[in-house]
Amino acid sequence: MLIELIDVYKYYVMGLTTIKALNGINLKIDKGEFISIVGPSGSGKTTLLNIIGLLDRPTKGKVILENKDVSSLNDNELSSLRAEKIGFIFQTFNLIPNLTAKENVELASAFSNKVRDSEKKALELLKIVGLEDRANHRPSQLSGGEQQRVAIARALMNDPIILLADEPTGNLDSKTSLEILEIFKMLNKRGVTILLVTHNMMLAEEANRILYIKDGKIENEVKKSN
Repeated sequence: MLIELIDVYKYYVMGLTTIKALNGINLKIDKGEFISIVGPSGSGKTTLLNIIGLLDRPTKGKVILENKDVSSLNDNELSSLRAEKIGFIFQTFNLIPNLTAKENVELASAFSNKVRDSEKKALELLKIVGLEDRANHRPSQLSGGEQQRVAIARALMNDPIILLADEPTGNLDSKTSLEILEIFKMLNKRGVTILLVTHNMMLAEEANRILYIKDGKIENEVKKSN
């Protein structure tokens, strides 16, 4: 078991109102899975991703990462785990404008002790996502799809145990979205575990397992045979 959530609740207090973002989530994720999470806006998809990615803490419940309960770790311990274990891809690419594609990918290694030759690995990852010839271009010289490919390469820099993608194609056209999906499928075939939040059902259907979330609960789950 790679990751397990046990009876996870997440509440946010806003003034006199308590928002129940997650309402009793039980979830097991095995190594090598490709899972998509779908549901209406405000259903808890991003909150779930943030808790799995150790960006947020549950109000109640346990998060088990590689057989270790990480629910009570302090902020520094969680930061170290994130850097070593989790790769993030967001709708906005979050690239540093004055750095090249290669330098943006290399930057991830600054938060981890895993990578020995960061420049060599960055170039290898850019080749995997089809951008080896754009390594020395800055974000302003790249298309949206190319910037997202750089973000994917950066997320892979520290060999994470899981790749978390939150609406990674939300700012991209249909053709580019499919190209990004093909990269995810290729990475998954290489053994990368992927968790994808998306409103795009065409993309969601390509995962091996689909979680349907509503009102902070997993309402339905579909597993597809490989």
